[in-house]
Amino acid sequence: MKLLKPNWVTHDDLPIFSIDIHPDGSRFATGGQGEDSGRIVIWNMAPVVSAKVERDKKVPKMLCQMDNHLACVNCVRWSFSGKFLASGGDDKLVMIWKISKYTSGGNAVFGSGKVNVEQWRCATTLRGHDGDVLDMAWSPHDAWLATCSVDNTVIIWNALKMPEMVAVLKGHSGLVKGVAWDPVGKYVASQSDDKTLRVWRTADWQQDAVISEPFDECGGTTHVLRLSWSPDGQYLVSAHAMNGGGPTAQIVEREGWRQDKDFVGHRKAVTCVRFNSNILQKSYKSSCKPQQYCCCAIGSRDKSLSVWLTALKRPRVVIHELFNNSVLDLSWSFSGFQLMACSWDGTVAYIEFSEDELGKPLTLEEKSTLHERMYGKFLTPASRQTCIVETPEFLGVSENKVEVKDSAMPANPTENGTDQPTAQLTPMKGPINKQIETRTSDGKRRITPMFIPPAPDSGDVPLPFGTNNAQQPTFSSSSETKSRSNSRSCDMKLVPNRITSNTTNGKLERVEKAAPPVVTPAVTKRRAENSLNSVGKLHVVKRIRLSSANTAIDKQPIVTETAAGDPEIDNGAYGSVYGALTRMRVFRESCSSSDAPVWEALLGSAACGAVANSKFVVAACEDASLHVFNTETGQRSLPQLMLAAPASRLVLNTSQQLMVVTQRGTVSVWDVPRGKALVHNESLQTIMQAEAGSVVTILSCSLTEEGHPTVSLSTGKAYMFSADLRSWVVLANSSDPVQRSSAHRAFISTIPADQSLSVTPLASMQSQIISSSSMLGQSSPVNTLCTVTFLEQQLASCRALNSRIEFHNWLLALARFLAQEGLESRLRLICDDLLGPMHSHSKMSKSWQSSIM
Repeated sequence: MKLLKPNWVTHDDLPIFSIDIHPDGSRFATGGQGEDSGRIVIWNMAPVVSAKVERDKKVPKMLCQMDNHLACVNCVRWSFSGKFLASGGDDKLVMIWKISKYTSGGNAVFGSGKVNVEQWRCATTLRGHDGDVLDMAWSPHDAWLATCSVDNTVIIWNALKMPEMVAVLKGHSGLVKGVAWDPVGKYVASQSDDKTLRVWRTADWQQDAVISEPFDECGGTTHVLRLSWSPDGQYLVSAHAMNGGGPTAQIVEREGWRQDKDFVGHRKAVTCVRFNSNILQKSYKSSCKPQQYCCCAIGSRDKSLSVWLTALKRPRVVIHELFNNSVLDLSWSFSGFQLMACSWDGTVAYIEFSEDELGKPLTLEEKSTLHERMYGKFLTPASRQTCIVETPEFLGVSENKVEVKDSAMPANPTENGTDQPTAQLTPMKGPINKQIETRTSDGKRRITPMFIPPAPDSGDVPLPFGTNNAQQPTFSSSSETKSRSNSRSCDMKLVPNRITSNTTNGKLERVEKAAPPVVTPAVTKRRAENSLNSVGKLHVVKRIRLSSANTAIDKQPIVTETAAGDPEIDNGAYGSVYGALTRMRVFRESCSSSDAPVWEALLGSAACGAVANSKFVVAACEDASLHVFNTETGQRSLPQLMLAAPASRLVLNTSQQLMVVTQRGTVSVWDVPRGKALVHNESLQTIMQAEAGSVVTILSCSLTEEGHPTVSLSTGKAYMFSADLRSWVVLANSSDPVQRSSAHRAFISTIPADQSLSVTPLASMQSQIISSSSMLGQSSPVNTLCTVTFLEQQLASCRALNSRIEFHNWLLALARFLAQEGLESRLRLICDDLLGPMHSHSKMSKSWQSSIM
């Protein structure tokens, strides 16, 4: 299994509420919030699937951006044919989009430097809801479109004759937040905030069942309640149900609408469910007949995602802390091996499975045969009916009606009622081979302008992006590059290192590797537009603006637009006969670049990164030089320093200590006010050893108040370099069997949320490396010993970090655990250490100290 989060898929850091993969698998759509409107973006799938394509600058990542919605877009859904894209938003509108073969106007997105490679236009606007549209679903064969809204209704639209309204389903007494079609077309289901799930018949659009028992205990609500129907039609899985006080995804069986099963495990309410559209099968040696089952993905407010197989009692995979906020939508590819998810935090995740992990999908013929065996024969798709034939007599009558209707239809009917021309249209041709000239009375020539109409927009199903077809919209790599260079990047954090066990010429090579089936929270993020050979090299930008208040621990140089004393770096601001010069300027608070700076300086090399606070401004250059200036006066606080290699990461803490990680994997720390080196060219190779072909990634770097560098790695480990011990100290190890078997969580008191990261450095570091809970029983002797060992490790880490609050917290946890387990001897050791020798002899003791830190 492969897991990644492409950070170039973004709505400028605004929430993404919906995601859907096109049936051909070559593109996917996202819907969410734009700068001042709703936003729909169609993306190229190839750069997500392939790292090689992602690095190719000639391949565009964004295909089209549409900002037509007046408010946030809550849902986007492709039709089964792939011809149409439906979108619904807070502006009460549903828009139906289709690809256009010609461009009307420029390709650039208005108000930005982005370029539309494809042109999608709004073919139909559906108006009928009185409130925000939250979810929608296309019926099988694209006959109908169901939309639901906060106006407590579900509207069924005739997809063949847009914008004809077929029915308005009324019955819910709360906001309707999810809708799903039965794969055989007999039912449509909806879920609402009124704590009910309702099933409607498509034959007469009347209510068939109301399910409320699994939702009676539900407290609060979620932004969406996206339910889903299994591809075999046997199960309907709801969102946000409760069982025994815990959140579940309720399984409703088609036969009798029974509710005796559910998916359990998420810590918070389930927001979305999405079944794989394929029926899967796997052969076992113990059985001559392959086992058939379905696959379901579940997203929750606990920021995690789980994938279940109906043949297994436990989830196939669980990914914890995948996002920083709730999971809002899920989408499977038509092949069934690709899964994408989006979150309120504005990011998306991509998961790729193999056939060995999920199973082999049934072919369309096998799936159709299975449906007919389970439910009876269907009417032909051309009739666009969804009722089920249950008797031979009804089948004969129905087929006769279909034959009569087909005989009256034209020979080549189109797929959708919105595009049904009565005759083949021939594009008009203007006299382009001859221009019409006239002459005025004074003898001047005048050319009469002629209107040449564009080729008619047939609105065909879009071809898979990247196919070699003359009618497919093309793109220009030059315009793409120009657009990218003019737009300000939103992710100017320094690029994390990817270090392998082998180095070449001192440069660390980048290696891509798929994530294992058991996923830890250390998710690899491929950096956008990073085609550098040596990983860790900073992006060279035209201008860097930094906040002067950037003093928090573990803050990397970032691009901001704050006004409080903005340092500004301009690469290539001046030219000289000896080369380009880089200008650095600092402005007063609330001043712009047009005002006079407080001070300015010139650098002889292009700056590749910088960091600043109220005391110092530090700039790293591409020639491996490091420059430190006083923020107020602009004077150099240190002479120009030469690093072993160009800088990869910079950290400046509140104690005015500077940490630099170079591209060769070395760490150095300076005390800037004292002009003293605390750590000098200490190698990271010791802690970043990897197996052949594997990748180790730096997740974060920080400095303690005492100037000790700390590093968190994608291996699930965190280290601190101790200058006194001259060694790397292990602070966290998520793969440690002792920690994973520890049952300490019940004895830890919560540290107040208002504590800063500098006060709780160990917790902030270990929050990125979350280990699994204990799998041993509470009464196991091994469990008890593992818990004591882990708690003592935490106390040692707190001493190394000089974290008083955390040491007190973990010491109390150890005392509580020892008291509960009755380990009196160990508890006495703690008390003796705290009390010390008798007061009359305390000064005579050489080993005991009155204070720990």
